[in-house]
Amino acid sequence: MTSTMRKESNDASEYIPTAADYIPRYTGPPEHELTDQQRDIKQSILASRPGTGLQGPFGPWLAVPQIAQPAQALGRACRYETSLSYRESELVILLTAAKTKSHAAFDIHVGEAIKAGIEMSVIKAISRDDAFSIKAVNETLMPLLNNDREKAICRFAVELLETYQVSDATYQETKQALDDKDAVLVEITSICGYYTFVAYTLNVFRIPSK
Repeated sequence: MTSTMRKESNDASEYIPTAADYIPRYTGPPEHELTDQQRDIKQSILASRPGTGLQGPFGPWLAVPQIAQPAQALGRACRYETSLSYRESELVILLTAAKTKSHAAFDIHVGEAIKAGIEMSVIKAISRDDAFSIKAVNETLMPLLNNDREKAICRFAVELLETYQVSDATYQETKQALDDKDAVLVEITSICGYYTFVAYTLNVFRIPSK
């Protein structure tokens, strides 16, 4: 596929959100019930997320400050402070949302993925929900990825998400593709784990993506 063809398909309007109209079960404690600790955490979240605020899992998490505070810090590290590129990170996040059947997480990160330079054709090639599998990803997504590094990252993430572990062969092949750095595998594993936590929260409390 040529770069010109990819640019033509990079249009967010082609994606139809599937969780925008969810009716939430719980969006977190009301303002008048917040403790001083919860207010401090809320302000910290809002300051670090001026564009999105408490969108996503942060509202429910705020009900338990002991969870909300470290979750926010872990999320920031997984999202912004790893050695993965923005594009690589968003690929892993989309795969995690697809596997965990989190339509809200997938909806939210389509826009982020496009900003990261991921083409709509690539996003559409990610099999979701019960269709998600190693075989499906190998057949539909892998041929569209840019390079061997992206393929190694996605292969590792998909095997982890599908089987909850990775084989010795996948571990060594991925490590070799990532400059022989075990730390990068820690990062990929952490992104999968954190965004699984995000997905579970969005799924349980039926948080809409709008």
